[in-house]
Amino acid sequence: MSANAGGLDGDAAPMAPSLTNRVMRGAMWIIGGRFIVRALGLINTLVLARLLVPEDFGLVAIGVTVMQLLQNITDIGVSRTVVKFRNAGRAQYDTLFTISLIRGVAVSVVMLVTATLADNFYNDPRVTIIFFGISIVPLFHALMNPRFYEFERELDFSKQFQLEAADKLIGVAVSITVAVVFRTYWAIILGLVAGAFAQMLMSWLLKPYRPKLSFAAISEIGGFAGWLTGLSFVSALNNKLDVLFLGKLVSPADLGAFFVGGSVASLPSGEIAIPMARAIYPGLSQLQGDSGAMRSAYLRAAEALALIAMPASFGVAFIAQDLVALLLGPGWERAALMLQYFSPAAGLGVIFYATNAYALALGRARLIFLREVLVFFIRMPLFVVAAYLYGLVGAVVACAIGLLIIAALNAGLYARLSGGAPFEPVWRARRSLAGVAAMAAYFLLFRDHIPELDTAPLGLRLFADAIVGGGVYVVTIFTLWRVEGAPESIERLVVNQANAAFSRLQRFCSAAS
Repeated sequence: MSANAGGLDGDAAPMAPSLTNRVMRGAMWIIGGRFIVRALGLINTLVLARLLVPEDFGLVAIGVTVMQLLQNITDIGVSRTVVKFRNAGRAQYDTLFTISLIRGVAVSVVMLVTATLADNFYNDPRVTIIFFGISIVPLFHALMNPRFYEFERELDFSKQFQLEAADKLIGVAVSITVAVVFRTYWAIILGLVAGAFAQMLMSWLLKPYRPKLSFAAISEIGGFAGWLTGLSFVSALNNKLDVLFLGKLVSPADLGAFFVGGSVASLPSGEIAIPMARAIYPGLSQLQGDSGAMRSAYLRAAEALALIAMPASFGVAFIAQDLVALLLGPGWERAALMLQYFSPAAGLGVIFYATNAYALALGRARLIFLREVLVFFIRMPLFVVAAYLYGLVGAVVACAIGLLIIAALNAGLYARLSGGAPFEPVWRARRSLAGVAAMAAYFLLFRDHIPELDTAPLGLRLFADAIVGGGVYVVTIFTLWRVEGAPESIERLVVNQANAAFSRLQRFCSAAS
């Protein structure tokens, strides 16, 4: 899934220009909208971090993780199914709504039933109350309108932005209000509930539809949705069990540092790469049957992902301690570990973030499922042993190693899907890798020899580091691009867009004068 899947390559059939432009616009909507939405979420986290204590976040993280785990392991992939079945009608939508509703009720019931068990496991009665409160969220998620995802199928992501904006605006308002007045972890819970309700309501307002309970199309969509459910099940185990295990092995404060630090560390890859990856899936789905165009689109996606998301991930690692001090304040110093180890590993992995979209567009969900199974049996024992022996530090390092394992398996999956070499996407990202290496050389070899920055105010020091580090990266990649003869690439697209913007600015200034 990625934005810049244009047909600029000469080695494969290009994507139709109109489709390329729609994918690019869709990606920009997702990235821009998600940036705004996540900025609100980050503000919410930062405000709550100063009003609450790490222990509050650690306790709520247990309930949220269990909810997300249950939702993920039962996820039928409604949005991906709607995108895949381009001629879906009432029978398919009603079936998806019915299955989703059953799933939501089941998740809520399991949350209520396991609340007491969680209390006994973690030896904290507050966990039971947290489970009760969070169990409402899956019900609202289950009532989402399946027809809403027609917008995504047609690459209209502006509606998704409206949906997520309503979720975050309402959730942040409720969370901060409760935190200011009551200073309790209920601020986090009620914010989640309010946001889920707002998102559900918007899905029906933006795409009116009256669903009926029905299983009329279960045989038609069951195969594809079944593999997606299996994939979601294993992915959930990979992504959520670590928090539950860690909650038993470390203090609530360390768990809070792991949870919040992970949220900050994943911002560059999660808020840049994942939205770009999501935009390419509908575009690849429209290229079914043209293997050359799909391969070209995927490689362009890998190139774009590396160009934009990779430097952000590494940059966060280099300024981790100052960034945590500025954003989270005193008491969160150990959260910097996640930024220092997790972010660079995630940055390397972004090259392959479009692999799932490639496989799903080809109808090969089974291969993604098998990859996730393999990841689980490699990563989870490593995480448990590392966390047991070395606590928070071991858990963080194990997470980083796990990301590198996933990247290697994705390289093999790309080769299986395309017939190309496993590390062909890495070669396409060569200039970005060189730019990151140059940025690393600056921070590791030269940064400590600028004493003026060490005595500067925290905010100014962070700003200077970001500007200089980013400048080193940009100069490096565009220098190498010129050395290579300025080929048709993402850099060319950036230059063309910059020239067009400069021309528009010149015309505006001329007209104004």
